[in-house]
Amino acid sequence: MIPEAIRWFRLVRMLVPGVSVLFVVVLTAIPVGIPYLPTVTPFFALIAVYFWGIYRPDLLPIWAVFALGALQDLLTGAPLGVTSLALVLVYALAVSQRRIVLGQSFGVEWAGFMLVAAGAGIVVWLVGSAFRAAFLWTDPFAVQTMLTAALYPVFSWTLAQVARLAPPAQPG
Repeated sequence: MIPEAIRWFRLVRMLVPGVSVLFVVVLTAIPVGIPYLPTVTPFFALIAVYFWGIYRPDLLPIWAVFALGALQDLLTGAPLGVTSLALVLVYALAVSQRRIVLGQSFGVEWAGFMLVAAGAGIVVWLVGSAFRAAFLWTDPFAVQTMLTAALYPVFSWTLAQVARLAPPAQPG
């Protein structure tokens, strides 16, 4: 009985990154009744995907990133695939640059995130504009990007605490 419980416990620990991204996706979709807030709500999933792409990509497969982005689109009413595209691009970039970021100061990590968030904001704006067949107003995207970048330190610290629940990284 105990070995079975240990296997389940390990499985649950391996799901920590995906569940944390799922949590922020659902959190983003909760209606709060404040006019125009959904257009500037920080892109919390972007923060989580970047964080896990840097620190534990072994526990967050790219297919999960894509699926969680599609779920956010479905929950928020965004054009299907916009969030998936942004999150997959951010994840791929984070994973490809993780060796550069790891071991650097937090300032370097945050600066990297600011660049990534700006790029993601531009991608979402371009795809949204293409979907609507008209250039969308850029102010909501700019505010969302700035809020997302400004909140990165708080959310990355929180995710670092959550990461303690995940199994230890395997050497190699």
